[in-house]
Amino acid sequence: MFYTKDNFHQMSTELFESITKYLTSLSLDGDTLRAYTIDLHRFERTLGNIAVETITKEHLKDYLDNLKSKHGQRVSLATQNRHYASLHRFFEWCLQEKLINDNPMENLPRRRPNKDNGEVMPGTVIRSLKKEQVEKLLRNAQTTREKLLFTLLYTSGIRISEALDLNIQDIHDGTIHINHGKGNQPRQAYLSKQTEKLLIQCLEERGNPTSGPLFVTTHGQRLSYARARQLFMDAARNIINTDGTMITIHQLRHTFCTERAGHIDSFVLQRLAGHNDIRTTLRYAKVSDDVAKEAFNNFDEWQDYKKKMPVEPSDRFKPLKLN
Repeated sequence: MFYTKDNFHQMSTELFESITKYLTSLSLDGDTLRAYTIDLHRFERTLGNIAVETITKEHLKDYLDNLKSKHGQRVSLATQNRHYASLHRFFEWCLQEKLINDNPMENLPRRRPNKDNGEVMPGTVIRSLKKEQVEKLLRNAQTTREKLLFTLLYTSGIRISEALDLNIQDIHDGTIHINHGKGNQPRQAYLSKQTEKLLIQCLEERGNPTSGPLFVTTHGQRLSYARARQLFMDAARNIINTDGTMITIHQLRHTFCTERAGHIDSFVLQRLAGHNDIRTTLRYAKVSDDVAKEAFNNFDEWQDYKKKMPVEPSDRFKPLKLN
């Protein structure tokens, strides 16, 4: 028997009970099952223990659009897509169990990535810049302040929001102390020698202040993201990606991570980039052909060297000379 809207009321199932039955029916590994459990019970706590058939597409859109992290910030695109997938699979099960007539997740659009915030769709190739593009960008920069900002992003890997939030006193002994990183978490990054020279020059041009915002406007106000982005776009004129799109300021951070992926341990790169989840770092860890070839050649040369190297026994194992 297929349940129609007329007889749905008497067969109504509450959300908590439906989620419990659904999770019990799954044959998944521990981590995956835990993720589904967390996502679906968060959904149930937000909407309340209402009847499953009363949940509409508008309920779901409002819920997904307003997902926040524990620090009150909008969740990442990857996290929202995970919630989307969890809900879609749950309502597909409800449809199969005849608890609903239609899946309210059907045709519900996913959140589009905000390129200005450095978001990319899962599986999207992360676009980094070539050395020549970075050099051209820095040549186009009009002021020492711009050169410092772009070089800092490129050589330290910090986020544009973190850079604009820096105060002069946050940088000392070659260390960048980020007080409010992603998720409002403090962390550290490091100053390259190239950036340090530009920092000294920039502060000298401002009269060597020892405190206050690092990046300021001509009126002494903290530089805004909108203005920093505009300055970048001016400097990035005629510099395009291989697909013909304009480069973005967040690609400087992507380039920092991409250049180091495969050359340093992923957990070290995770710390340098300030990623909360190692899976974010591993997006960059798709080793390029050049990196793979370099590693192969280095190992091959070392093996060849060891074969040719004369084997000399240590003093401990040399035979005693008899007089």
